[in-house]
Order: sequence, then C-alpha cells, then structure tokens
Amino acid sequence: MKRLGDIIMADDNGYDVSLVSFALKDAGLHNPIQWIKDGRSLMEHLAHNLILDQMPLLIVMDWNMPGPKAVDILKWIRSQPGFLNVLVVVLTGSENPIQKRQAFEAGANWHMVKSAAFNELTDLISRIERFWLPYEMLPSR
Repeated sequence: MKRLGDIIMADDNGYDVSLVSFALKDAGLHNPIQWIKDGRSLMEHLAHNLILDQMPLLIVMDWNMPGPKAVDILKWIRSQPGFLNVLVVVLTGSENPIQKRQAFEAGANWHMVKSAAFNELTDLISRIERFWLPYEMLPSR
C-alpha cells in the first residue's frame, strides 16, 4: 500500500511556490500541493490536520515567511507526536551556516538554498525524493 499525502508549500512568494511545484512534479512527486502563505496559517492548518489524523507527506517551508519564526514552527512541528515522521524541508535564499544549523537542530530534515535555475531546483528535489521518501510513500507514476 502506497502512502499518499498532500505536499504543503509554506511560502509567501507565489513565484517560488510555482517554481518548486513544477520541480516537484518534474521529479515525479504528483501529490496534491497546498499553498500556505504564512507561518501562523501553517501552524493552524497542521493543527487541524492533526485533529483529523491527516498527515502531509511533505512540508516545504520558507525560512523567512511572515508570522512566527521558522525555527519556532519547526520546534512546534517536532513537538507533535503525529508529525515526527513527516519530512520537513526548509527553503532559504541564504547559505548561512548558522541558519542551517538552527534549522537542523529545530527538526528540519533538509535545508535547501533556493535557486532560480529550474534544473538545479529539480535536481535538489530529486535528491530529496531519493534519500528521504521511501518508494512505498510515493504515489504510482
């Protein structure tokens, strides 16, 4: 049985959401994508899903979106037993090693620097698919 689940894109930049959405599909992830524009809405959405026992397959969140700080959102996500197995990817425009360490310490599985080059983004998404999403979690292609 393949595990299905939505992909949550939490980012206030519509261009970045579109680019990542296309890259996800190009990498073979055809799960429904939900766009959430700020950190508070992300936490509310996830809390609602937790009550309904509907876990997302993947959360892709911008480090600098409006609302609560990404590090606080990550800590909250990881404090919820229902989300311990959910893959969380942080997108950022910075190679800042301190930020990267903070993201991992707070519970991120992956820290990716946003790229305007579509092929680089697709390559990064493909690496996430290969290393973090077991085959049985992916929908049929």
